[in-house]
Amino acid sequence: MADFGKENPEQLKGWLLKWTNYIKGYQRRWFVLSNGLLSYYRTQEEMAHTCRGTVNLAGAFIDPIDLTQFIVTNGPSQVYHLRALNEVEKQRWVTALELAKAKAIKNLESESDSGPDSEDEKRGGGSNENPLMALQDKLAELGTAHDIVVKSGRGLAKSIGELEESGGRGVGGKLSEQLALFKLTALGMLKAADEFVVQGRNTERRWSRALQHEHSIRVQLQENTEALAKQMTRMEDEARQQFQGATAQNGPHTTNSTSKPLPNSKTGSLKREGKQNAKKHVTVSGERQVLEMIDSPDDDDDQFFDAPEISDEDWVKAASSATPTPSTPRGHKRNISTTSVNEAHDLVANSPGEGVDKPPVSSDRRMSIPEAPTSNFLLDVQPTLPQRRTAVPPKPSYRLNYWSIMKNCIGKDLSKIPMPVNFNEPLSMLQRMGEEMKYADILHRAANAQDTLEEMAYVGAFANSPYAATAGLRANKPFNPMLGETYECDRRAEMGWRCIFEQVSHHPPMFSEYCEGKDWTFWQEYTVSSKFRGKYLTVYPIGACHLVFHKTKSHYTWCKAVTTVHNIIVGKLWIDQSGEIKITNHTTREEGLLKFHAYSYFSREQQRKISGHVQDVDGNVRYVLKGYWDQQFDMAKVIGGEGKNLETEPCQTLWRVQEPEPGNEVMYGFAHFTSSLNELEPGIAPTDCRFRPDQRIMEEGDFPRADKEKLRLEEKQRAKRRKREALAAQAAKASARGDVEEAERLKEEATYKPVWFSKEYDPLTNTMMHVYKGGYWEAKQTGDWDKFNLPDLY
Repeated sequence: MADFGKENPEQLKGWLLKWTNYIKGYQRRWFVLSNGLLSYYRTQEEMAHTCRGTVNLAGAFIDPIDLTQFIVTNGPSQVYHLRALNEVEKQRWVTALELAKAKAIKNLESESDSGPDSEDEKRGGGSNENPLMALQDKLAELGTAHDIVVKSGRGLAKSIGELEESGGRGVGGKLSEQLALFKLTALGMLKAADEFVVQGRNTERRWSRALQHEHSIRVQLQENTEALAKQMTRMEDEARQQFQGATAQNGPHTTNSTSKPLPNSKTGSLKREGKQNAKKHVTVSGERQVLEMIDSPDDDDDQFFDAPEISDEDWVKAASSATPTPSTPRGHKRNISTTSVNEAHDLVANSPGEGVDKPPVSSDRRMSIPEAPTSNFLLDVQPTLPQRRTAVPPKPSYRLNYWSIMKNCIGKDLSKIPMPVNFNEPLSMLQRMGEEMKYADILHRAANAQDTLEEMAYVGAFANSPYAATAGLRANKPFNPMLGETYECDRRAEMGWRCIFEQVSHHPPMFSEYCEGKDWTFWQEYTVSSKFRGKYLTVYPIGACHLVFHKTKSHYTWCKAVTTVHNIIVGKLWIDQSGEIKITNHTTREEGLLKFHAYSYFSREQQRKISGHVQDVDGNVRYVLKGYWDQQFDMAKVIGGEGKNLETEPCQTLWRVQEPEPGNEVMYGFAHFTSSLNELEPGIAPTDCRFRPDQRIMEEGDFPRADKEKLRLEEKQRAKRRKREALAAQAAKASARGDVEEAERLKEEATYKPVWFSKEYDPLTNTMMHVYKGGYWEAKQTGDWDKFNLPDLY
């Protein structure tokens, strides 16, 4: 049971279930909330010597998820996923945390007032206890100084008059005295006025903070009251249903009791239910383990209990007995220790955004595993173009005027400053990601591998291949896609695959991809979190890549490596990759690891090195992986040895970069395949980025006109966003006045929904992600785009 402090409602201690990892799941921990700090221990005895973690609530966020779960986070490295015994217990903790947070913020603000502003307050003679009295004192001092200045001015005027009458004889000394006196009194008045202004500003600041604090407390109280009302209504409905059910089971002799007033839902039927069924039980359902306990004593209707003593082994057994969902692949288990997204979160631990594992969440929509393409996937397929181009118009030599850019930035919001197209290349980000499929032949060969371990080595080569495009002259950024922008790339005739991309979110920018070959299906959701560090920019990828081979039913996931762009301010731009990529086969539980060695000035080895291995389900290394991410990728099968002394067969090259074509430096560094990505094709969707005018004009070499067109498109997109925000505000007003139907309608209009992708729950990575829902290629075949209500982008 959680215990509130008797005098301080923001003090609380008790047992909660804390998410740890995918093996142990939720673990029982003792939490203590005191003095604006939330600390936890494994046992109550640990409070005397060992604290497992502490969160400062002054800068924390408290986010209730559902009836029993809530999240406490303070930066990407401190994220606690917690679960209470029941809804009432969770509400007590959330209320106590919010009160403690408000008090911590208030204390922090008061400390800042006594810190940097202390000199101003001393000058103004301010007092936190009675600011009005301090202002009155300063006003009185200012009035006194004013009277003195007036008297000194009169004396000075008199001396000047005498000087004029006498012609300046014998009055010089007296005039000098009057001038000195007037100067001193004027300075005194100015000082008093300055102190009055300072005191007024300090008082205004304190009052403003106090008003803001009271407003936040009022809003929190209102939200808690509404939540409590909803909770009581639901409890009454449940009690009424239980009471009516019990009445129906008791037979005809209790029918008259149904016409009597229903007892208090809290003290009546629930207490009766507790008397009859006083017990503790653990329910495991699907992907979630829900801890429940019903135990209501006669003499206390509002008593709560600690979570039952459940060992780690019991939790693991309960998790392993969970019923798998229909969408879970054959052979996949929910207690897999790690996934690729966990590794991605480790990479971005110091970046804003993701940082730790997330617990299982419930969702009505779960990601389905795509089926293998039909037998006629490659039957009688014709190229979408009879001949593809191998070059783009050369890049014009426009000189970039940085002073002109800075002049246009004056007085504008940073988010609305248009960047010139000189920094871009004539490709959309969707096309840039489509360039990753250039080496999809690796997947064709992987589908014919001897076993799943060799298959994983090929997957590692494919995961490494996209970074080769960043090693040469490709330092310019692609165009940011518009919300709803799409891109299709059908290369079944030439390369045996086709893919579709869509920009599913604009804040944050996020796109989804779905690509299918004859023997495999690949899909991903991609967004980034970046951190500028002065000389370089670090880009942390967020999102998982999925790959399924239909022959072996192997389902792989991984996350991309960290990219660093050097020499942002001065010097030639160059790009480096670092971090690790962890590849997991969720069907066989085999794992692979790729390590990207960061550039080092002190290393004697060749730069851009990668190393790794593939290990079986028992943790034995079966393949050694090595190479350079901008040149080639090799594997060697292990035939003996252990630890670092492994004996391997001769290396086999799985991937080698295609050498750049001569003269591509004048074409933005594009290879032949890249040059064909922005070529117009018949039958593509109206939202395809190849119709984007600013990108097309830039490719043709008219940079000034491309800048104007880019600004027009950005303003058009901002207008749409403002319209959605206005609808959301109207929905909030409708909800406030109780018009539920109108609020739902306006909310539906204000919410953007992707056309070809839908957000579903991914049980492998335990996240929500956008997955392809089908229909695009059928719409292209019929040419009937109107019925899909495509957005007007260009």
